[in-house]
This record gives sequence, structure tokens and C-alpha cells, in this order.
Amino acid sequence: MNPAHLHLIVNHIPIFTTVIGIFILIWGMYKSNASVRNIAFVLFILGAVGSYVAVETGESAEDIVEEIATVSHDTIHDHEEAAEISMWFAIVMGFLSIGALASKKLNLRFETGLHIVILIMALITAGILMYVAYEGGEIMHQEAYAEHVQSIDD
Repeated sequence: MNPAHLHLIVNHIPIFTTVIGIFILIWGMYKSNASVRNIAFVLFILGAVGSYVAVETGESAEDIVEEIATVSHDTIHDHEEAAEISMWFAIVMGFLSIGALASKKLNLRFETGLHIVILIMALITAGILMYVAYEGGEIMHQEAYAEHVQSIDD
């Protein structure tokens, strides 16, 4: 297994943990269930860690992909820049989630407001992560981006 394989494995972690965490957090907020919300916060923390790992493995994969990919260096660079931005959003979301987990123990009054901020941050992060995935797909899946793709029905 080379760094490109490892990158393809881990780059889905932040997307799925964030999107699933959003639905769980909404459910936990709707049901006023702290345990359910805590599951979402743990997923957001895992997403932040996964985002960091994805960016780091992407750095190693870049050298391999530049040798075999039929796309420009600019396309790879655009994906890399978007990934770094999404990583910072995910890290902030992860630290806010740690704060939310700690706020229950500290019995802070702004707990509900913090949950709303985390939800908004998670929605923004999910959007950026999906854009990063779109950019990454363009690197090795040109068939999905072809202008004149023949449909199956034709």
C-alpha cells in the first residue's frame, strides 16, 4: 500500500463523520438528549482528526499522483488548498465539540448556544468537505467531469 492508497482510504472519514454527526446532533437537540448529542460531538472530533490525517496523506500522495495523473498541477493544487481550508474548519469544529463535552461537566449556561454554533460550523464544514471531494474526484475520475459523457440510456 502506498501513500495514494492510504489517502483514498482516510479522505472519506471527515466527510462521513461530519455529515452523520450533523443528523445525530439535530436529532439530539430535537429530543433534548445529551447522550445523543455527545455521540455527534465525538464524531466531529473524529472528523477533525480524520481531516488532518487526510491532508497529511494527501501531501505524500501528491508526488505519486503527479507522475500518473492526466490533470494539471493546478488542479491538484486547487484540491490541496481547499483541503487545507476544510481541515481548519474541521479542527475548529472538533475543538468546539471538545468544549461542548466539557461544558456538561462544567455546568456552563451557554451550552445550548454552543450546540447551535457547532451545528452551524458542522454545516459549513460539510459543505467545504464536499467541495474538496469534488475537487479530488477531478484528479483521478475524469469520466465524471467529461463534458460529453454518453448516458446509459443512449
